[in-house]
Amino acid sequence: MAKYTKKELIIAHLIIVGHISSWQAFLAFRHTRLSALIYDLRQAGVSIRTAEERHAGGIHARYYVEDNVNNKTAILNALNPRMRSNVEYLMQTASDSLVSE
Repeated sequence: MAKYTKKELIIAHLIIVGHISSWQAFLAFRHTRLSALIYDLRQAGVSIRTAEERHAGGIHARYYVEDNVNNKTAILNALNPRMRSNVEYLMQTASDSLVSE
């Protein structure tokens, strides 16, 4: 089984689900630098909206990828070939598991 980077897992999550919070990225992927990843994606031309979510402990950000094909293509185009291949595989695996359920 291949080992995927935190960045690859988060990018696949963003494409499939369409959003992620900084807290969710930490809990699910132990990734503490989500804002840096979002910055890199924005620099690559991906349209991502930030919303603040208040909770008892304070505020955290939730990032939403605008739901259109051009944005998902822009995300994949921003990746190097190995990362793109891994993310596409993760997306296909997630899609296959949803169909089989």
